[in-house]
Amino acid sequence: AAVQVKVVAARDLPIMDRSSELTDAFVEVKLGPEVYRTEVCPKTLNPTWDSQWFKFNVNDEVFQDEPLQIKLMDYDVYSAHDAIGRVYISLSNMVVEGSPSTHFQGWFPIFDTLHGVRGEVNVRVQVDLIVDQYHLSQSSCQVQFFSSLEVPCGFTAIALLGFVEELVVNDDPEYQWIDKIRTPRASNEVRQSLFLKLSGQLQRRIGVKALALGGNVVLGYHQFFDLEGETGIVVRGFGTCALLKYPAVEEQASVLAQTIPEDRPSSAEPLKSPLERAKKPSLSDVDPSPPAPPQSKADSSCVTPQCSEHGLGTASMSAMTDGPGVGVSASAPILKPVFSSEWLPFYTLTSLPVGSLKHIGGLVSAKSVKLLDKINNPDEPETRDAWWKEVRAEVRSHTRCMGCNAVIGYMESTSICDTLCVLSALGTAVSVDPKMG
Repeated sequence: AAVQVKVVAARDLPIMDRSSELTDAFVEVKLGPEVYRTEVCPKTLNPTWDSQWFKFNVNDEVFQDEPLQIKLMDYDVYSAHDAIGRVYISLSNMVVEGSPSTHFQGWFPIFDTLHGVRGEVNVRVQVDLIVDQYHLSQSSCQVQFFSSLEVPCGFTAIALLGFVEELVVNDDPEYQWIDKIRTPRASNEVRQSLFLKLSGQLQRRIGVKALALGGNVVLGYHQFFDLEGETGIVVRGFGTCALLKYPAVEEQASVLAQTIPEDRPSSAEPLKSPLERAKKPSLSDVDPSPPAPPQSKADSSCVTPQCSEHGLGTASMSAMTDGPGVGVSASAPILKPVFSSEWLPFYTLTSLPVGSLKHIGGLVSAKSVKLLDKINNPDEPETRDAWWKEVRAEVRSHTRCMGCNAVIGYMESTSICDTLCVLSALGTAVSVDPKMG
């Protein structure tokens, strides 16, 4: 990706020079190994730089893993420059599928790990993805993440493809020998930067898994940081992989038109949604023609499923009646996973399309107690992966005993005290109609 950054101005900065009660501020912009610096704007709490465009050319791994860092400093002649605060921007979350170019500008709060928010900085960012089909096949830039526990309003669910998860393990910088000579601020910033990098790395890996399943979004996404002390840091993420059809630009325009006040001047520029500005096209693998009318149960047919790593596949189903579901058109075709005797799908969603639930069994949960000091190789994720597989297998066993074939509202958590780690998982066991009519 080619990333360009322009530092415009800052406002409400703190007083860093007690003699003049002002600040001599400058900005460092960092992405990956490259660092650029603005000129010093002397003696003001509301500096204006309007800098040149700082250009970064980074590969896919750096673009998705590394946040863009905006660091504000107070210039000192005879001593080290004083830190004012930082801004971290995750650029991969700004990329819109189908649009190779993305740009934005705004005021971002400047945060210091010791003093909190210390003013705001205005920056402009331009992102241009380099079109390389082979390279993009190894990335997950085109996968979007939503923490929403249901299909977002206006989107159409084409397929709910199942559970995706990943975890990343890293050393905790607070337990490294060099941390003994760091200042409290430096120690906090090192840890904060590491957390953001691990978060981006985790999201990229989950996105690759979602692409492998044929999805383009991850719904009900959750992310947790398990601080295991000297053993390290474990970052876990999981969600429901789905294939969504994005609303057409015309549909967005009609919705916006209904919300515009009648007394709005006719000469004013029409409102534009983010999807309109990005000119997001429809998915290439989704039929752009209008959805077919609802079919009767007798006319319904299923296609041959394709099983995934978790035993999940897709099958066509007839349109559902009794009114539309949450964020899903009542006449839209929905693809559901295939259920086998060995695997049961987990959904982090709490709401499924209307007509999919046949029966609600009840709460299913599992817990496991582990000792962190018994891990043979703390730097490798295999041991933790094995732990969670055991817990998920127990949840599936309880679900089968209740006569159910799926779990919704699925959640995983940990509790750590010294070297003791308690892994917990819970959800609601339900029966979902595999044929859906």
